[in-house]
Amino acid sequence: MRKFKRPFWKQSGRFFAVYLNMQADTRRFFSAALLLGAVFCAVYLRAAYPPPPEVKPERRWGAPRLLVSDSVLYGFVRELLAQSSSDMSPEGMAHADFYISRVLLEHNTYPVARTRLFRYAVRERDWTLGELCSRDHLLAPADTAFMRLQMKFSSGFGLEQRFLPNHVVVSADKVWTMREQSKRPFALLDMLKAHYKTNDYSCLTSPLFSRDGKTVIVQISTICGGLCGSGETWVLKRRQGKWRKVRLLNSWVS
Repeated sequence: MRKFKRPFWKQSGRFFAVYLNMQADTRRFFSAALLLGAVFCAVYLRAAYPPPPEVKPERRWGAPRLLVSDSVLYGFVRELLAQSSSDMSPEGMAHADFYISRVLLEHNTYPVARTRLFRYAVRERDWTLGELCSRDHLLAPADTAFMRLQMKFSSGFGLEQRFLPNHVVVSADKVWTMREQSKRPFALLDMLKAHYKTNDYSCLTSPLFSRDGKTVIVQISTICGGLCGSGETWVLKRRQGKWRKVRLLNSWVS
């Protein structure tokens, strides 16, 4: 007749009965041996099967920002565009605070350059932030610390077409592909002009926000040819529902 093994709970019950009937010293020795064996097994398994390395997410263009949300960033960009004009004539600029072309580059990068350049209007260790705080009192110490955190931890800022339906956004990948296809230094500019029917295009640096979001440092640049372009870096403050120019940090013309 075939014999069946006793169920596990009955075997374990018998084991505990034997364990409880042991002498106190024997029971302590047996418990210590079991604990030592468990520790040895844990150390062996840890050494033999180490945990997989921690996966660090790669930050790409347009990745989620750690400090300033997309809604805040694009809210600022849309308000800036609403205060701007793409017509450089006196009539077009009569009621505009900024000139920004209707064609925008996704990133603040000069298309003719051989490298992709993503940067803020000021650098992390720049003296500008310190002077805006201590001398001009346009920023509080908490604002400069918050801006440096943005530069250190936030991902590269890029414009997206779906958020700016009234403008044309040229993606960085397209610019780079056209740059590789062009056979002469400024052929890319001619290609952009032919494709988008414009003589110039604008780009923005990543906006740097104060702690309360009411002060921004940003550079607005416009490229109009091979060696033709201009840019201005402004400290803007939000007053009465508009972004007002408070301080021109630097400007360039070529």
